[in-house]
Amino acid sequence: MKINKQVTLLSAVAGLALTSVAAQANPQPHIAKPGETWILQEKRSDEFDVKDATKWNFQTENYGVWSWRNENATVSNGKLKLTTKRETHNRTFWDGCNQQQVANYPLYYTSGVAKSRATGNYGYYEARIKGANTFPGVSPAFWMYSTIDRTLTENGDVQYSEIDVVELTQKGNVRESDHDLHNIVVKNGSPIWMRPGSAPETNHNGYHLPFDPRNDFHTYGVNVTKDDITWYVDGVQVGYKKNLYWHRQMNLTLSQGLRAPHTEWRCNQFYPSANKSAEGFPTSMEVDYVRTWVKVGGNTGGDTGGDTGGNTGGDNSNSCPDTWVAVTGVNITPQTKTLSKGQSVTLNTNVLPACATNKNVVYSTSNKNVATVTNEGVVKAKNKGSATITVKTKNKGKTDTVMITVN
Repeated sequence: MKINKQVTLLSAVAGLALTSVAAQANPQPHIAKPGETWILQEKRSDEFDVKDATKWNFQTENYGVWSWRNENATVSNGKLKLTTKRETHNRTFWDGCNQQQVANYPLYYTSGVAKSRATGNYGYYEARIKGANTFPGVSPAFWMYSTIDRTLTENGDVQYSEIDVVELTQKGNVRESDHDLHNIVVKNGSPIWMRPGSAPETNHNGYHLPFDPRNDFHTYGVNVTKDDITWYVDGVQVGYKKNLYWHRQMNLTLSQGLRAPHTEWRCNQFYPSANKSAEGFPTSMEVDYVRTWVKVGGNTGGDTGGDTGGNTGGDNSNSCPDTWVAVTGVNITPQTKTLSKGQSVTLNTNVLPACATNKNVVYSTSNKNVATVTNEGVVKAKNKGSATITVKTKNKGKTDTVMITVN
């Protein structure tokens, strides 16, 4: 009897140990609700035990007034360190004010970056980061961005998507953080840059941190779904926006960029300022980990690309694809309707395909004296006569009409 009790006790302990190991093997994000299962995406997650060049690109394309250097990204003691240095050098530079490439342009700083080779869009992203000591002058950042596709030229097409999980210490107060959005969308036949400054209602979130980000590690996260984008700091929600344009496949990126007083903003880009001081350099941000999850069965996107294929993170066979889906058509029912003065009818509008990313529409009437229509598609008969109600999709500009007759 004593032996049986001991065996039972040992079995129970072993079971608890296995449960604990399983939980550690598949940690869940803090936003996970009871009954949900989230799968860690290995290609866009790292505990930084080694510097893994198969997972991260440490020498990516240059686009600022500093240059990325592979040697400025190092890994030791389980931490990724990205260092900005004062180093004079020359390279090709895009001069936006004069709209030309300039060879052998003089630059004065280098820095470190880690850009994921795999891409994705929907999911929960989190990193534990300690900011650089130097302030002002550099901005540690955790963000994700797509390629720019200039072949997308129809109204509503999104050529570029960027989600800034966090940008630290780039404002006048060391505790001000930015959690912003950037995109290029085609409007009236032309690609338009939408940035936090030009479109704050849709693209800007600011937060006053309750701590100095240079002193210790803190977690910064964002949950991206087809409909919403929600930002978190240390598990507390700090920002929210509707997901209007951020559906493209994006590379996850950790980087440290140069900021004022060593840069100035002109012609929609950074230029070197007159301040080329070496004071405060080199300076480094540190990253303890970065983790990406997708929800099983949700409308979320697993890892795409990299060297070994995708990780779907669950059965999404009944979900919409995790890419931008363009509108192909729209229809209204009923196609004709006869009303008496004062009567109303709600139109049934169906945007195609069912998985279209942007299903927003606008309504208009050919004769407001006969019939009006609201943004929700509610038609009200005003006076005797006829009017054509038109619905138009914001993406691709597809239309359909209904004829309203008022007796």
